[in-house]
Amino acid sequence: MGLNRLTRYLLRELLLAWAAVTLVLVVVLLTNRLIQFMADAASGEIPPSVIFTLLGLKAAANIGVVLPGSFFLAVVLALGRLYRDSEITAMAGCGIGPKRIYRGIFALAVPLALGVAVLTLSLGPAAERQADRVLANAEQQARFGGVQPGRFLNFGDQTTVYVGQLGADGGMQGLFAERRVDGQWQIWVAEGGRRVANALGPGEFLVLDNGWRYDGNPGEAAWRVMEYAEHGIRVAMPAPVEPGVGMDSRGATALIEQADAAAWAELQRRLSPAVMLLVLALAGLPLAQSAPRSGRFGRVVIAVLVFMVYFNLIYTAADWLESGRVGLLGGPVWVHGLALLITAAAVVVRLGVSPLRRWQPGAAG
Repeated sequence: MGLNRLTRYLLRELLLAWAAVTLVLVVVLLTNRLIQFMADAASGEIPPSVIFTLLGLKAAANIGVVLPGSFFLAVVLALGRLYRDSEITAMAGCGIGPKRIYRGIFALAVPLALGVAVLTLSLGPAAERQADRVLANAEQQARFGGVQPGRFLNFGDQTTVYVGQLGADGGMQGLFAERRVDGQWQIWVAEGGRRVANALGPGEFLVLDNGWRYDGNPGEAAWRVMEYAEHGIRVAMPAPVEPGVGMDSRGATALIEQADAAAWAELQRRLSPAVMLLVLALAGLPLAQSAPRSGRFGRVVIAVLVFMVYFNLIYTAADWLESGRVGLLGGPVWVHGLALLITAAAVVVRLGVSPLRRWQPGAAG
């Protein structure tokens, strides 16, 4: 059966408000991440080339947590406008009650909740795993691929390099290097140097200019000293990193197989956004109820506070379950049950809709 005109009208209002709120929240989320990644790139911890890759992966990993809040605010904003403009009053005069309005709300809430479940259970953790992999290799690439003045740089073959300053052409000046080979220290000092690839042979080389090489062990007199005009040191570059898989990036199947307190807590935490979205969709109508020509954003402040309390209770209960302080039902399950009970009471008290009262044809529904 197709959607009637009223349901389509409510869907349009909700979609416009939801798109606007989601866009604002995603921009805020990405801006915070972008500032963090740019600071890491400026300090040399990651290459600038991976910033937007990491930004996209982190957005995919966290968007499922953003959607319940954005939908809840959209419901309050859209229905609040209908209350202020007396459109819901006019609907009630035509025999259209809360049940018809809820039909329009849940026409969007149900498919959105299914999409959120897919994001939090599958796509989000996969994006988190890929983000961890990209970040670990980016940090390694920055650590081994770039030299910063005034800092010690450790290469993969236990070679330590210190550079006093970088020249205008990118060359290194005031250079010190050391490594231990076959139980003996090799130390180089040079006026300058540069990094080359596949020039003196296959691989990465540190080429030193005008310096001295010292071979020996501290505390012993037998040191060999050599002066050189140019000397090449092969530096081993490490293999790509495969970081460990954290609890937040494991697949749902792996968590079910693990079946301990931490795994159940993570599963309940991932399922919570979808359940939360449906509960908040039910709570949106009584919370949005307001007098005509009332303030536009008064209910939004209350909605934000409700969402923050609900969200923090979920993660607190998940932490209790993960630490073993409570049993399986002591996790986020009881939080959703309490929220549903309070929401049902609000629907009955503020809207006069009782789930126990049988709907009759022709009655305001």
